[in-house]
Amino acid sequence: INPKKLAEVKAIANDNDSDHWQARVIRAEEKAKQRAEEYKKEQEEYLRELKELGDVTEDLVENEVGFGIDPIRAYLFPIQQYLGVACNWMRVVKNILTWEESYISFLITTLCFVVSFAVFFVPWAFCIKWTLRIIFWCTLGPWMKLADIFYFSKRGNIDNEKERKIKMKLDREKKLKQHKQETQFKREKACKLRDFKQYMFGEHICRVNILKKDRYYDFPLDSSSATPFKTMRKSLGTLCIEEAGCGLTRIEGQQLEGELIPKICVVPANKVRAGQVTTRTELLNSGSPGKIYSGKDDSAISAAIKVGSILIGAGAITLYGIPLLSYIVHLVIPN
Repeated sequence: INPKKLAEVKAIANDNDSDHWQARVIRAEEKAKQRAEEYKKEQEEYLRELKELGDVTEDLVENEVGFGIDPIRAYLFPIQQYLGVACNWMRVVKNILTWEESYISFLITTLCFVVSFAVFFVPWAFCIKWTLRIIFWCTLGPWMKLADIFYFSKRGNIDNEKERKIKMKLDREKKLKQHKQETQFKREKACKLRDFKQYMFGEHICRVNILKKDRYYDFPLDSSSATPFKTMRKSLGTLCIEEAGCGLTRIEGQQLEGELIPKICVVPANKVRAGQVTTRTELLNSGSPGKIYSGKDDSAISAAIKVGSILIGAGAITLYGIPLLSYIVHLVIPN
Protein backbone atom coordinates (compact mmCIF):
# COMPACT_ATOMS: atom_id res chain seq x y z
CA ILE A 1 0.00 0.00 0.00
CA ASN A 2 1.26 3.40 -0.92
CA PRO A 3 1.94 5.37 2.30
CA LYS A 4 0.83 8.64 0.69
CA LYS A 5 -2.57 7.22 -0.30
CA LEU A 6 -2.99 5.71 3.19
CA ALA A 7 -2.27 9.10 4.77
CA GLU A 8 -4.78 10.80 2.43
CA VAL A 9 -7.47 8.21 3.32
CA LYS A 10 -6.84 8.74 7.05
CA ALA A 11 -7.02 12.51 6.64
CA ILE A 12 -10.36 12.26 4.82
CA ALA A 13 -11.71 9.91 7.51
CA ASN A 14 -10.58 12.27 10.26
CA ASP A 15 -12.20 15.20 8.47
CA ASN A 16 -15.44 13.25 8.11
CA ASP A 17 -15.37 12.34 11.81
CA SER A 18 -14.71 15.91 12.86
CA ASP A 19 -17.52 17.18 10.63
CA HIS A 20 -19.85 14.54 12.05
CA TRP A 21 -19.07 15.51 15.64
CA GLN A 22 -19.34 19.23 14.89
CA ALA A 23 -22.75 18.71 13.31
CA ARG A 24 -23.82 16.61 16.28
CA VAL A 25 -22.70 19.29 18.74
CA ILE A 26 -24.56 21.97 16.75
CA ARG A 27 -27.75 19.88 16.70
CA ALA A 28 -27.48 19.24 20.45
CA GLU A 29 -26.99 22.96 21.17
CA GLU A 30 -29.96 23.92 18.98
CA LYS A 31 -32.14 21.28 20.63
CA ALA A 32 -31.11 22.44 24.11
CA LYS A 33 -31.84 26.05 23.18
CA GLN A 34 -35.24 25.10 21.79
CA ARG A 35 -36.13 23.14 24.93
CA ALA A 36 -35.03 26.05 27.12
CA GLU A 37 -37.28 28.45 25.21
CA GLU A 38 -40.21 26.02 25.42
CA TYR A 39 -39.68 25.55 29.14
CA LYS A 40 -39.48 29.32 29.63
CA LYS A 41 -42.77 29.84 27.79
CA GLU A 42 -44.47 27.07 29.76
CA GLN A 43 -43.24 28.51 33.06
CA GLU A 44 -44.41 32.01 32.12
CA GLU A 45 -47.84 30.66 31.21
CA TYR A 46 -48.01 28.63 34.42
CA LEU A 47 -47.02 31.63 36.56
CA ARG A 48 -49.57 33.80 34.77
CA GLU A 49 -52.31 31.29 35.54
CA LEU A 50 -51.20 31.11 39.18
CA LYS A 51 -51.29 34.90 39.36
CA GLU A 52 -54.87 34.86 38.12
CA LEU A 53 -55.78 32.52 41.00
CA GLY A 54 -54.41 34.98 43.52
CA ASP A 55 -52.74 34.45 46.86
CA VAL A 56 -54.28 32.17 49.45
CA THR A 57 -53.94 32.73 53.18
CA GLU A 58 -55.59 30.96 56.08
CA ASP A 59 -55.27 34.02 58.31
CA LEU A 60 -58.68 34.93 59.74
CA VAL A 61 -57.72 38.55 60.42
CA GLU A 62 -59.04 40.92 57.78
CA ASN A 63 -56.63 43.71 56.90
CA GLU A 64 -58.85 46.35 55.37
CA VAL A 65 -57.08 49.04 53.42
CA GLY A 66 -59.02 52.27 53.16
CA PHE A 67 -59.24 54.65 50.25
CA GLY A 68 -56.26 56.92 49.77
CA ILE A 69 -55.10 59.52 47.30
CA ASP A 70 -51.38 59.03 47.89
CA PRO A 71 -49.85 58.49 44.42
CA ILE A 72 -46.81 56.59 45.71
CA ARG A 73 -48.83 54.29 47.95
CA ALA A 74 -48.98 51.57 45.32
CA TYR A 75 -45.18 51.47 45.25
CA LEU A 76 -44.37 51.91 48.95
CA PHE A 77 -47.08 49.74 50.53
CA PRO A 78 -45.62 46.40 49.29
CA ILE A 79 -42.18 47.52 50.48
CA GLN A 80 -43.66 48.35 53.91
CA GLN A 81 -45.16 44.88 54.13
CA TYR A 82 -41.81 43.25 53.37
CA LEU A 83 -40.12 45.50 55.92
CA GLY A 84 -42.73 44.52 58.52
CA VAL A 85 -42.03 40.83 57.97
CA ALA A 86 -38.28 41.49 58.17
CA CYS A 87 -38.66 43.42 61.45
CA ASN A 88 -40.76 40.67 63.00
CA TRP A 89 -38.23 37.99 62.15
CA MET A 90 -35.35 40.15 63.38
CA ARG A 91 -37.15 40.50 66.70
CA VAL A 92 -37.66 36.73 66.86
CA VAL A 93 -33.96 36.11 66.17
CA LYS A 94 -33.00 38.73 68.74
CA ASN A 95 -35.22 37.11 71.38
CA ILE A 96 -33.66 33.73 70.66
CA LEU A 97 -30.11 35.11 70.93
CA THR A 98 -30.89 36.95 74.17
CA TRP A 99 -32.70 33.90 75.64
CA GLU A 100 -36.06 35.66 75.81
CA GLU A 101 -37.35 32.62 73.91
CA SER A 102 -35.76 30.33 76.48
CA TYR A 103 -37.18 27.04 75.20
CA ILE A 104 -36.05 27.58 71.60
CA SER A 105 -32.65 28.89 72.74
CA PHE A 106 -32.16 25.84 74.96
CA LEU A 107 -33.12 23.44 72.17
CA ILE A 108 -30.79 25.13 69.67
CA THR A 109 -27.90 25.17 72.16
CA THR A 110 -28.39 21.51 73.07
CA LEU A 111 -28.62 20.53 69.42
CA CYS A 112 -25.41 22.43 68.63
CA PHE A 113 -23.56 20.65 71.46
CA VAL A 114 -24.79 17.24 70.33
CA VAL A 115 -23.90 17.92 66.69
CA SER A 116 -20.48 19.26 67.66
CA PHE A 117 -19.67 16.09 69.60
CA ALA A 118 -20.94 13.93 66.75
CA VAL A 119 -19.01 15.87 64.12
CA PHE A 120 -15.83 15.77 66.18
CA PHE A 121 -15.59 11.98 65.80
CA VAL A 122 -16.51 11.85 62.10
CA PRO A 123 -13.50 11.33 59.76
CA TRP A 124 -14.40 14.07 57.29
CA ALA A 125 -11.38 13.60 55.03
CA PHE A 126 -12.18 9.92 54.51
CA CYS A 127 -15.91 10.59 53.95
CA ILE A 128 -15.37 13.43 51.46
CA LYS A 129 -12.68 11.54 49.53
CA TRP A 130 -14.69 8.35 49.10
CA THR A 131 -17.92 10.19 48.40
CA LEU A 132 -16.30 12.11 45.56
CA ARG A 133 -14.68 8.95 44.27
CA ILE A 134 -17.97 7.06 44.20
CA ILE A 135 -19.76 9.95 42.49
CA PHE A 136 -17.12 10.36 39.80
CA TRP A 137 -16.72 6.62 39.25
CA CYS A 138 -20.46 6.14 38.87
CA THR A 139 -21.22 9.18 36.69
CA LEU A 140 -18.07 9.76 34.62
CA GLY A 141 -17.01 6.24 33.69
CA PRO A 142 -16.96 4.66 30.23
CA TRP A 143 -20.18 2.79 31.00
CA MET A 144 -22.07 6.08 30.52
CA LYS A 145 -21.92 5.21 26.81
CA LEU A 146 -24.62 2.64 27.58
CA ALA A 147 -26.82 5.43 28.99
CA ASP A 148 -26.25 7.35 25.74
CA ILE A 149 -27.26 4.33 23.66
CA PHE A 150 -30.26 3.11 25.62
CA TYR A 151 -31.68 6.39 27.00
CA PHE A 152 -30.50 9.64 25.43
CA SER A 153 -30.53 8.35 21.85
CA LYS A 154 -34.19 7.36 22.20
CA ARG A 155 -35.12 10.81 23.51
CA GLY A 156 -33.93 12.36 20.29
CA ASN A 157 -36.62 10.60 18.28
CA ILE A 158 -39.33 12.88 16.84
CA ASP A 159 -42.17 10.70 18.11
CA ASN A 160 -40.69 10.62 21.59
CA GLU A 161 -40.24 14.39 21.46
CA LYS A 162 -43.91 14.88 20.63
CA GLU A 163 -44.94 12.47 23.38
CA ARG A 164 -42.74 14.36 25.82
CA LYS A 165 -44.36 17.69 24.95
CA ILE A 166 -47.87 16.23 25.24
CA LYS A 167 -47.00 14.64 28.58
CA MET A 168 -45.53 17.89 29.94
CA LYS A 169 -48.64 19.79 28.87
CA LEU A 170 -50.96 17.26 30.50
CA ASP A 171 -48.92 17.27 33.71
CA ARG A 172 -49.02 21.05 33.86
CA GLU A 173 -52.78 21.14 33.31
CA LYS A 174 -53.31 18.47 35.95
CA LYS A 175 -51.12 20.32 38.44
CA LEU A 176 -52.89 23.61 37.75
CA LYS A 177 -56.32 22.01 38.13
CA GLN A 178 -55.31 20.47 41.45
CA HIS A 179 -53.93 23.81 42.63
CA LYS A 180 -57.20 25.54 41.69
CA GLN A 181 -59.21 23.03 43.69
CA GLU A 182 -56.96 23.38 46.73
CA THR A 183 -57.08 27.17 46.48
CA GLN A 184 -60.86 27.24 46.28
CA PHE A 185 -61.18 24.81 49.20
CA LYS A 186 -58.81 26.85 51.42
CA ARG A 187 -60.59 30.12 50.60
CA GLU A 188 -64.02 28.69 51.33
CA LYS A 189 -62.82 27.10 54.55
CA ALA A 190 -61.13 30.29 55.82
CA CYS A 191 -64.14 32.44 54.90
CA LYS A 192 -66.60 30.04 56.56
CA LEU A 193 -64.49 29.71 59.70
CA ARG A 194 -64.12 33.49 60.00
CA ASP A 195 -67.88 34.02 59.60
CA PHE A 196 -68.72 31.36 62.18
CA LYS A 197 -66.26 32.79 64.69
CA GLN A 198 -67.62 36.29 64.20
CA TYR A 199 -71.17 34.96 64.65
CA MET A 200 -70.31 33.03 67.83
CA PHE A 201 -67.73 35.21 69.58
CA GLY A 202 -68.03 38.70 68.08
CA GLU A 203 -66.93 40.56 65.00
CA HIS A 204 -63.42 41.46 66.19
CA ILE A 205 -60.66 38.92 65.55
CA CYS A 206 -57.04 39.42 66.56
CA ARG A 207 -53.95 37.38 65.85
CA VAL A 208 -52.18 35.73 68.79
CA ASN A 209 -48.46 35.39 68.16
CA ILE A 210 -46.81 32.07 68.93
CA LEU A 211 -43.32 33.55 68.99
CA LYS A 212 -42.37 36.71 70.82
CA LYS A 213 -42.47 39.65 68.41
CA ASP A 214 -42.85 42.46 70.94
CA ARG A 215 -40.81 45.55 70.37
CA TYR A 216 -40.61 46.40 74.08
CA TYR A 217 -40.18 43.97 76.97
CA ASP A 218 -42.28 43.88 80.13
CA PHE A 219 -39.95 43.89 83.15
CA PRO A 220 -41.35 43.27 86.65
CA LEU A 221 -41.26 46.08 89.18
CA ASP A 222 -38.99 46.10 92.22
CA SER A 223 -42.04 45.74 94.45
CA SER A 224 -43.24 42.64 92.62
CA SER A 225 -42.99 39.23 94.24
CA ALA A 226 -43.84 35.63 93.52
CA THR A 227 -44.45 32.63 95.74
CA PRO A 228 -44.26 28.98 94.70
CA PHE A 229 -47.54 27.16 94.33
CA LYS A 230 -47.78 24.21 96.68
CA THR A 231 -50.19 21.45 95.81
CA MET A 232 -52.19 19.93 98.62
CA ARG A 233 -52.09 16.21 99.18
CA LYS A 234 -55.48 14.58 98.68
CA SER A 235 -57.13 11.27 99.26
CA LEU A 236 -57.91 8.90 96.41
CA GLY A 237 -61.66 9.54 96.56
CA THR A 238 -61.32 13.34 96.53
CA LEU A 239 -58.90 13.28 93.60
CA CYS A 240 -61.10 10.92 91.58
CA ILE A 241 -64.14 13.15 92.16
CA GLU A 242 -62.20 16.23 91.02
CA GLU A 243 -60.87 14.52 87.90
CA ALA A 244 -64.38 13.34 87.03
CA GLY A 245 -65.44 17.01 86.85
CA CYS A 246 -67.91 16.89 89.69
CA GLY A 247 -68.79 20.41 90.82
CA LEU A 248 -66.57 22.05 88.20
CA THR A 249 -67.78 24.41 85.47
CA ARG A 250 -65.65 24.41 82.35
CA ILE A 251 -65.81 27.30 79.88
CA GLU A 252 -64.95 26.05 76.43
CA GLY A 253 -62.55 27.95 74.20
CA GLN A 254 -62.90 29.18 70.63
CA GLN A 255 -61.51 26.11 68.91
CA LEU A 256 -63.98 24.94 66.27
CA GLU A 257 -64.23 21.49 64.71
CA GLY A 258 -66.27 20.14 61.82
CA GLU A 259 -66.25 20.74 58.07
CA LEU A 260 -69.86 21.46 57.07
CA ILE A 261 -71.08 23.16 60.26
CA PRO A 262 -68.23 24.04 62.63
CA LYS A 263 -68.98 23.57 66.32
CA ILE A 264 -67.09 24.36 69.50
CA CYS A 265 -64.57 21.66 70.31
CA VAL A 266 -65.63 20.09 73.61
CA VAL A 267 -62.80 18.73 75.74
CA PRO A 268 -63.90 15.90 78.06
CA ALA A 269 -63.52 16.75 81.72
CA ASN A 270 -62.50 13.21 82.64
CA LYS A 271 -59.26 12.22 80.91
CA VAL A 272 -58.67 9.06 82.92
CA ARG A 273 -58.35 6.01 80.73
CA ALA A 274 -60.23 2.83 81.34
CA GLY A 275 -58.47 0.85 84.04
CA GLN A 276 -56.56 3.79 85.49
CA VAL A 277 -56.99 4.90 89.06
CA THR A 278 -56.00 8.51 88.46
CA THR A 279 -53.78 10.51 86.15
CA ARG A 280 -52.09 12.49 88.93
CA THR A 281 -50.79 9.98 91.41
CA GLU A 282 -48.23 12.50 92.71
CA LEU A 283 -51.07 14.39 94.44
CA LEU A 284 -52.15 11.39 96.53
CA ASN A 285 -51.34 10.99 100.17
CA SER A 286 -48.36 8.88 101.07
CA GLY A 287 -50.51 6.09 102.54
CA SER A 288 -53.10 6.07 99.76
CA PRO A 289 -53.72 2.73 98.00
CA GLY A 290 -53.44 4.52 94.62
CA LYS A 291 -49.71 5.02 95.28
CA ILE A 292 -49.11 1.31 94.98
CA TYR A 293 -50.43 1.18 91.42
CA SER A 294 -49.37 4.09 89.25
CA GLY A 295 -52.08 3.51 86.66
CA LYS A 296 -49.90 4.55 83.72
CA ASP A 297 -49.80 2.51 80.52
CA ASP A 298 -52.16 0.00 82.04
CA SER A 299 -53.90 -1.22 78.91
CA ALA A 300 -54.13 -4.95 78.21
CA ILE A 301 -51.63 -4.73 75.36
CA SER A 302 -49.03 -2.83 77.38
CA ALA A 303 -49.50 -5.19 80.34
CA ALA A 304 -49.02 -8.21 78.07
CA ILE A 305 -45.87 -6.63 76.61
CA LYS A 306 -44.45 -5.99 80.07
CA VAL A 307 -45.16 -9.51 81.31
CA GLY A 308 -43.82 -11.02 78.08
CA SER A 309 -40.63 -8.97 78.24
CA ILE A 310 -40.08 -10.07 81.84
CA LEU A 311 -40.54 -13.73 80.89
CA ILE A 312 -38.25 -13.44 77.86
CA GLY A 313 -35.59 -11.65 79.91
CA ALA A 314 -35.77 -14.29 82.66
CA GLY A 315 -35.48 -17.10 80.09
CA ALA A 316 -32.49 -15.46 78.40
CA ILE A 317 -30.72 -14.99 81.73
CA THR A 318 -31.45 -18.59 82.71
CA LEU A 319 -30.31 -20.01 79.36
CA TYR A 320 -27.23 -17.87 78.68
CA GLY A 321 -26.41 -15.81 81.75
CA ILE A 322 -26.16 -18.52 84.39
CA PRO A 323 -23.92 -20.88 82.30
CA LEU A 324 -21.68 -17.96 81.42
CA LEU A 325 -21.47 -16.88 85.05
CA SER A 326 -20.65 -20.42 86.19
CA TYR A 327 -17.95 -20.69 83.49
CA ILE A 328 -16.35 -17.45 84.68
CA VAL A 329 -16.45 -18.67 88.28
CA HIS A 330 -14.72 -21.96 87.29
CA LEU A 331 -12.03 -19.97 85.46
CA VAL A 332 -11.39 -17.78 88.50
CA ILE A 333 -11.68 -20.58 91.05
CA PRO A 334 -10.63 -23.83 89.33
CA ASN A 335 -11.17 -26.01 92.37
